[in-house]
Amino acid sequence: MGEVGGAKGRSITSGSTDDQMFCHLCTNVKANAWCIDCKFYLCPTCEGHHKKIPTTKDHRLLSHPRMPSFYLPGSGSNTEDIQKCPDHPQEEIKFYCPTHDSIGCVACHTLKHATCAKQYIPDISAKFKSSKDYKNLTAEFQATDKNASKHLQEIDRCLKEVDKLSTNEINKLQQFKALIITYLDEREKKLLTEIKKRRDLDTAALEKLRTEARALQSSLDKALNNLKSHEENSNHLFIAAKRAQAMLNQLQTSLDDIKCKTQVQPYTLKKDPLVETLLQNKDGMGEMIDSRAGNNKL
Repeated sequence: MGEVGGAKGRSITSGSTDDQMFCHLCTNVKANAWCIDCKFYLCPTCEGHHKKIPTTKDHRLLSHPRMPSFYLPGSGSNTEDIQKCPDHPQEEIKFYCPTHDSIGCVACHTLKHATCAKQYIPDISAKFKSSKDYKNLTAEFQATDKNASKHLQEIDRCLKEVDKLSTNEINKLQQFKALIITYLDEREKKLLTEIKKRRDLDTAALEKLRTEARALQSSLDKALNNLKSHEENSNHLFIAAKRAQAMLNQLQTSLDDIKCKTQVQPYTLKKDPLVETLLQNKDGMGEMIDSRAGNNKL
């Protein structure tokens, strides 16, 4: 026998160590449980999903070693395996309970359906294939399969829409970021130009004062040397001293003027409060809103 869905081995006794059970929904994965309602072997992962899915979470599960050791149709079983009772593997399913719409062996109906009107399956199964119930069942399977196919198409459409939506929003975000960067670059350029202009004006003014101060210092040196050159002649020295005093007064006045003008005009960058608020706001660049549920943040 194969190893995809079902068991491998000789025994059909529940819990036999000679058999190896495999998950019906996976390939070559050992089974850990048996669903009585679905008639499926389940690996630990599938068993966990089975317990969470709304349509199967209330199903009855048999865990190892209580699960039966045999194949089912669709997994390589023989015709005898499907008749084995999952609750009592040593018994065959022979009865149907219309009250509970359930099948079972003699033990099942003795323990669970003693008061129910039961039907012997060989008596009612001969015409089942041509019955309305069987036709409705197969039709429902086909309709459900068609519905599943349509839903798969809808899921594919939604996946494409998700990709398109995310791409659009990413583009919007990047474009918005580019606008912000462009705005900040322009403002930076303007402020840098203004700072450079202030620096150039202040530098030019101070350079002019330095030139004037050097010229004044040169005049002082010349006046002093001229004065000392008349020290040998008292008359000349007196006259030169009076002239030198008048010049010194003028030079001192000029020096005071230079001293008053020698200063740095302070300036500082005043940060834009709107930008500072933006930087302090964790959602300053924007936020994602779920349009399906009003203005709720994601």
